[in-house]
Amino acid sequence: MPRSRNPIVIVHGWSDTSDSFKPLAQWLKGQGFKTLNLFLGDYISMEDDVTIDDAAKAMEAAVAAQIKAGKLKLPFDLIVHSTGGLVCRTWLSAYYTGVQPQSMPVQRLVMLAPANFGSALATVGQTVLGRVVKGWGHGFHTGKQMLNGLELGSPFQWDLALRDLFQLDHAGAGTIYGQDLVWPFVLVGSMPYQHGLRQMVNEHGCDGTVRVAAANLNAYGATLDFTNPTAPTVLGMTASNNQAAVQTGAFTPWPYRYDEAMAFPLGVMNRRDHASITDPSIKGDDESDADQKLFQDYLLQALNCPTYADYQAMEQAWRAHSDQVQAPGTADDDHHMHLQLNVFVVDEYQKPVTDYLIEFLAPNYEQTTDLTGLFHDKVIQDVHACTQNAALKTIFINRQHLFDLFYDRIPDGKPKELRLSLSASAPGDNVHYFSEAYGAEGEFVVHSVDEASRWLRRNATHFLKIVIPRQPSSEVFKLKPA
Repeated sequence: MPRSRNPIVIVHGWSDTSDSFKPLAQWLKGQGFKTLNLFLGDYISMEDDVTIDDAAKAMEAAVAAQIKAGKLKLPFDLIVHSTGGLVCRTWLSAYYTGVQPQSMPVQRLVMLAPANFGSALATVGQTVLGRVVKGWGHGFHTGKQMLNGLELGSPFQWDLALRDLFQLDHAGAGTIYGQDLVWPFVLVGSMPYQHGLRQMVNEHGCDGTVRVAAANLNAYGATLDFTNPTAPTVLGMTASNNQAAVQTGAFTPWPYRYDEAMAFPLGVMNRRDHASITDPSIKGDDESDADQKLFQDYLLQALNCPTYADYQAMEQAWRAHSDQVQAPGTADDDHHMHLQLNVFVVDEYQKPVTDYLIEFLAPNYEQTTDLTGLFHDKVIQDVHACTQNAALKTIFINRQHLFDLFYDRIPDGKPKELRLSLSASAPGDNVHYFSEAYGAEGEFVVHSVDEASRWLRRNATHFLKIVIPRQPSSEVFKLKPA
């Protein structure tokens, strides 16, 4: 049965309030949405004792109270901004994973610049600058627990991804996304801030606060296990749904909780930043009338999407448009596609390994060293070591530079592929990582000019858990005749 127009609940982001979304609510009224069917959510985000899980639990109570009072009718749709996306994903996965479609309260989840996989500004928010800019009036609190969840590659984001996206060694089964369940939509700008002090935190591939690759809910996860010395280290792929379908060696793609044929629509608005994405009634910087109308149309398409077939068609149309606005030759560095890689390194006993080095290499030939230096200097845009767990790192890669500066310098006749290499410092004199039988490091192909041979995907975040072996020396245990 086609879905009808629903009541709408709007949820803000970190350090914000519902007041910022009154213009959006007013615009929606002008598009025919009834006043009584529009709700503005508020949650505490600037007090240091409140976590994202706390906000999700409080949201469940608030929603239940409004339903019991007869004010909020089921089902409803959600519009979320920035951190609001994490709050609502947490709420849905905590209380509605595996429910029958008739028990799912939400049908459409429209995400405006969601911080699905973190923000580089989360770390800045906890600095002196963050406390001065955002903490004034809050006792110099900045919402430490919220910002911990927002930090790039945070433990919270790994856990949430395993709660609502991936099925991997996690208690329980079920999903919140599906043909008869929640349909997520993501709209995000790729224009950094153009005015004021906010320009200090700009980076390419970002709307000033959230990276396009971190907003996109289409994510990829895998485990790379180097504890088997006989396993080959070349990844086999198929082009079907961009999934790693051929498991070679110790590389194991994570299964999704939802139907893997489901892809979430991602619309990249090249003249919108993190603030202007919340108000379709105004223009972004240098935005044309046509681009503004396209943004308005996308928002209304999402809120009015009637069938799953329409949802699938929308995903393809939005992706084609995003590819167009970010195409080589038409986009500057601000609008280039990027890739985000979250790495978590553990030993064979699942204990975190904190002192390690990730390198990216070309196939072995005489210019490998030069290309490795070029990749780390020009192609990698940022490396963030998680402040909460040093075994977690986030690597941000400029995809356009990967092709223009890296692959173009690999001579013809050589494989145009990107290899990830890992080496780790020994934990002590008696134990080291890896074994002499297969070297001091592990190496793996993660990307290639051949699209069918890629694991890393455009505008996306990837979770890669790497397992490395511990090798105790012969001195650790000896056996001798009595």
